[in-house]
Amino acid sequence: MSGNTDPYSTIGSLPNISGGIPTSPDFAPSILFCLLYGILLPPCIWRTYTYRKPGRLMWTFIRLIFFALMRIATFGLRVSEAHSASLPNNPVPNLGTFIAEQVLLGIGFIILADLMIELLKSHMWRTDVPPAGETRWAHPAGHHVLKRIVRIMHLALIVAIALGIAAAAQYSSAINSPSIASEVQTLRIVSVALCLAVCALLILVSLLLLTHPSLGLSHTIYLLVINCILVIIPSYRVSSVTDSPSISALVGAGTQVKFYILQGAME
Repeated sequence: MSGNTDPYSTIGSLPNISGGIPTSPDFAPSILFCLLYGILLPPCIWRTYTYRKPGRLMWTFIRLIFFALMRIATFGLRVSEAHSASLPNNPVPNLGTFIAEQVLLGIGFIILADLMIELLKSHMWRTDVPPAGETRWAHPAGHHVLKRIVRIMHLALIVAIALGIAAAAQYSSAINSPSIASEVQTLRIVSVALCLAVCALLILVSLLLLTHPSLGLSHTIYLLVINCILVIIPSYRVSSVTDSPSISALVGAGTQVKFYILQGAME
């Protein structure tokens, strides 16, 4: 009898996922990220209180609070999974918890992308600069066009969230059904591709704004750097959702390291 039998062959196949399957080595880094987001939460709450006006700025910090809470929940679920997982017989002790974690991982960074749309729009709309230094979007005619573009970008992210949730709703059925698994993969690929397209557009706009130094070159460069970091996340997720690794690979150290660097640290 061959000694190369896959110890996970009795489990079935999991549809393509991000972040691998949390096991005991994930316990410590997940605790660390919970603590880091817990430390981030009070300053976000304080800034929300101190910047209550204008309402647009307050809503910016409310979204940051929501993101921090979502990530505390995400890594809290990973802590629970890592504590309960048993290899090789029970790597996913609670499928509902695992699916919830995957949903939160998928939609959390979309909040950051949505936030960057608003920050970049506000930067383009600035009128506290010499008239010659204003962008075309700062004028009434440009306002109307920019609002329409921003609305389309927001809508694309909403569709991405909806597709991610739709994929998660079919996750348990996809484990032992190749046809449903293929549908789940398609939904997730389209969802992540939409986010990647939005993030790429944010980078392009940031680069174009470098030609308007009167807006504040340091501010524009800051937004460009943040957008360049942000695009790493959907790029990583595209590679992860289009891959079909074995369960042995999903519990491997390489998958976990990529996740904590390319998504956890980038966020």
